[in-house]
Amino acid sequence: MGLLFLFVGKTKEGFVREGLDKYEKLAGHFVKLEVRELKGSSASDRQTAIEEEADAMLDRVGPGDILVALDERGNNPTSVEFAGELSKFIESGKTVVFAIGGPFGISDRIKARAQLVLSLSRLTFTHEMARLVLMEQAYRALTIIKGRTYHY
Repeated sequence: MGLLFLFVGKTKEGFVREGLDKYEKLAGHFVKLEVRELKGSSASDRQTAIEEEADAMLDRVGPGDILVALDERGNNPTSVEFAGELSKFIESGKTVVFAIGGPFGISDRIKARAQLVLSLSRLTFTHEMARLVLMEQAYRALTIIKGRTYHY
């Protein structure tokens, strides 16, 4: 049980890496947490790349895991609503896997397998910035669940 973050490709921006490390450490006080950066596809064709990356992600999602896929067309909850969803997932005792694809996005196969398809905003972020926003929101959700004062 815990949270697993699957990110396609390495985090190259230093300030994003610093932020990820910060929120990974903070969130780790509440739950077991793991971040895995998966090798991105070298395919030049967009759809081939997306499907190869989906294979790598699905290889790491167990049959009983709860999958949350990030997609710009997904559900766009408030932080409090997201905390409610995350709380239910955590209470199930299953591992919650968050999946962010590479620059081309995420496969329909991932979205079909997901219990929640999540959008962080109606704005578009780079996949690296989406990682940072997701990690901060996961930490924020955990503080809401635990009744801490991070979220006002």
